[in-house]
Amino acid sequence: MKSNWVNSARFDLLWFIAPMLLPPLIVFFIPSDFLSSQRTAIFPWSWVFIVLTIDVAHVYSTVFKTYFNSKAFQQHRLKLLYFPFLVWVGGAVVYSLESKLFWTCVAYFAVYHFIRQQYGFFRLYSLKRNENKALRFGLNFCLYAFMVIPILIWHVRGQQNFNWMTTGDFLYINLPQFSPFLQITLGLVLFIYLFLETNSRKINGNWNIPRMVLALSTAFSYYTCIVLINNDFVFSFVNVIGHGIPYFALVWWSEKRQLNAESDPILKVVLSKWGWILFYAIVFCMAYFEEALWDSLLYRERPMPFGWLYQQLPALDHPILIGIVVPLLIMPQIVHYILDAYIWRKNDNQKFVS
Repeated sequence: MKSNWVNSARFDLLWFIAPMLLPPLIVFFIPSDFLSSQRTAIFPWSWVFIVLTIDVAHVYSTVFKTYFNSKAFQQHRLKLLYFPFLVWVGGAVVYSLESKLFWTCVAYFAVYHFIRQQYGFFRLYSLKRNENKALRFGLNFCLYAFMVIPILIWHVRGQQNFNWMTTGDFLYINLPQFSPFLQITLGLVLFIYLFLETNSRKINGNWNIPRMVLALSTAFSYYTCIVLINNDFVFSFVNVIGHGIPYFALVWWSEKRQLNAESDPILKVVLSKWGWILFYAIVFCMAYFEEALWDSLLYRERPMPFGWLYQQLPALDHPILIGIVVPLLIMPQIVHYILDAYIWRKNDNQKFVS
């Protein structure tokens, strides 16, 4: 009987599933005073732990599958050279039209990226399954619904104590009377999903435990941090850890599987036994540099990690300069979203499965 794990039960549970499952469980044991104090804005050290060290840093881990990988660089050469420039120019054009429109576009692109990552893991856990098109479609639809419905509930409720990017970036509908209907629909989708997994078990002879845990953890995570608890810390803690840590692990492990004598020297080092320390140090430094520029040039809100730069870099106040710098600083994030459509091609997924 084939195993449904991508790598192994231990590795997958630790790095792919636990980051999605444990954070929404942990928040129920965090003291209420701690959560209340970060209801609308997280503490500076919470921001460092959640946003800087995980969310922003994971964006740069893409470089190990692109710019630091000569084979991948040659394969995607034009994309890797032109995408950053095109994203910067396109962002500057949109920002010049309306800054709110710019952040709305970035927010929805980020939502799409987060959803697609979970779908990618879901498909990896489905590769060894014998399932017809109708069953695959139904399972995929349920996985998407587990994430989209909580986001729709967010839209009908209106502005919450948390945001995806900035305040007011979503196009809120403000029809809270539809929230109960959407929650009932989510419950119905859960029932349908379990029914479909039961059919899959009958066809394949066993339950797809990792896929089920991943899907149900995703539903639980999105419902907890978006629908159940209206708190900035909870949203950041649950959403970022569930997305960033699995991405780190997948990049490191997938590149390690393809390591050979012809691999680039830097990959041989960072993919060695203790190389993950350097792997993370590199992306953290990139993340720190980016966020230092954001805060020093634009916001001046985080003196704890970046205050030493305030005397070195002037805060920008000219609209034209801001309209150039903001799209430039957001560019790595957008390029990360775009490149993900190429570096995890469907035909390459078999490489991840033993």
